[in-house]
Amino acid sequence: MGKGLEPQIVNPIITGFIEELVTTKGNLVPTKPFETAPKPIDEYEGRMRVKATDKFDVSVYIAATNFYSNQGDMQAHRPRGAMILYMDTEITDKIFKAAGLEVPYDEDDESMLALCGSLCQLIADNLKDRLAAAGYASLVVSAPAVFKNTIPHGVEFSKDQNEKQEISFYFLKHKAMVIDWTMAPIPKK
Repeated sequence: MGKGLEPQIVNPIITGFIEELVTTKGNLVPTKPFETAPKPIDEYEGRMRVKATDKFDVSVYIAATNFYSNQGDMQAHRPRGAMILYMDTEITDKIFKAAGLEVPYDEDDESMLALCGSLCQLIADNLKDRLAAAGYASLVVSAPAVFKNTIPHGVEFSKDQNEKQEISFYFLKHKAMVIDWTMAPIPKK
């Protein structure tokens, strides 16, 4: 299996963005430092399995997006990478507010899932922009798909990848958010 984009390139982009968005701008201080760990990709029928029970023992909102080299690859379902955002439903409202997202009064699942998708899009767009600024070819990001607790059909990913990175964030004395990502090599511009 091929080697993907190096974690020492991508992890600091993602963790730095979350720190800036949630901690610096939103004043939500981490309970403990984020943790990163490589994990094997659990593949079934050519898709990455996504199960929140591997990360949380509570109900979770999930948003998933893919990265493509171009629109043609997106239409042909040939992703270069994937990113999945998991959020503990009990404290998502506080994270969304810290991130500057407007939380509806009733906080129903549909509204909260939409906000989870919005946050996932912000993170993915920042990653795409920061990689491009670092000299990598520009990527196309899919619109996030949102779910609660699991993605039954899994997520597309680059078939030459067998490992993903898992980044766990701790806020309000909880594991509040986890981001899984995998990325095949991206050419330099």
